[in-house]
Amino acid sequence: MGASPMLFRGTMIASILATASAFSFRFARRAFRIPASPSSSATSSSSPSNDGPSFGNRRLRGELSVYHGGHVVFKTEPEIRPAKRKFFIFVGGLSDGLMATNYVAPLAEALTQSGWTFLQPLISSSYTGFGTNDLNIDAKEISELVGLIRKDDPKAPVIFMGHSTGCQDAVTYCRKYHNPRLKSYGPSLKFDAVVLQAPVSDRESMMMDEENVERRSRAARMVAEGKGMELMPSGDYWAPITSYRFNSLCGKMTDDDMFSSDLKDGQLKEKLDCVDVPALLIFSGSDEYVPKTVDTKLLAKRMKDAMKSEDVEAIILDGADHAASSPDSVAALVNAVSKFLTPRF
Repeated sequence: MGASPMLFRGTMIASILATASAFSFRFARRAFRIPASPSSSATSSSSPSNDGPSFGNRRLRGELSVYHGGHVVFKTEPEIRPAKRKFFIFVGGLSDGLMATNYVAPLAEALTQSGWTFLQPLISSSYTGFGTNDLNIDAKEISELVGLIRKDDPKAPVIFMGHSTGCQDAVTYCRKYHNPRLKSYGPSLKFDAVVLQAPVSDRESMMMDEENVERRSRAARMVAEGKGMELMPSGDYWAPITSYRFNSLCGKMTDDDMFSSDLKDGQLKEKLDCVDVPALLIFSGSDEYVPKTVDTKLLAKRMKDAMKSEDVEAIILDGADHAASSPDSVAALVNAVSKFLTPRF
């Protein structure tokens, strides 16, 4: 899921795009390469400085680089390069891009102090691109970034964290690149762990709006007629979206339907059994995109049991909204991620 499809959201998207554009002028456009120079231009800090207005915890210093196919990644590194490199990749949900949530900058600061390099890639589905892309494209583009990391440092730990629909990216990636029976498999492309924050059902959320019932039927018909790549009518959704992606988001047992509470245990296992690495599941106790009828504690246990990995932790942040936005939620999330990573890496 992403944020509410209101005018406010469109304004935020435009603002972030403008910020990303500004970054391209501030930092030299060059090919992305993992080894960092010791110069200050490659260091990061979320602390305000005296060279402009203060943006609080929504401010992050780093380096914007171009990698495979013209994609860009915002890289925040430790002030002192550690002997052992460690990489943490973060991808947000629908309509998200750089600095997707309030906790991104505090989390990046905490992790870089522990020697992690924090990466925020912009992929084809970032911002409003999600409607004309899919999870397989997301996974492929993320794999290109992982491939670059492992080319320079084959033994470097790579952790992936997804927020909201970014959680579907994490699971899809594991299915495609952790399975030796698939051609896409490659040991050098595997994640070492995943963090799923707000892994909620897009279907259950969208069905809280009764008008989406008819829209789902229309999308399913278009897919059945071979029109999956055609756009839905403009009045059906707030962003351009193909009938395939709309149906995927709100259909049952579709590509995007991984975390719905009404899936049977066997169906959940079919979706999540591919997660074969340590995993941290972070649920929000007051998630506005989760229907009141959903037992989050029970769902967390069922999802944990459905994963192949025996090293899975699941926590619920009491009172947290979908994006864990409040100061208390941010602090709790940063602490949970740090505690998860420290003994393992």
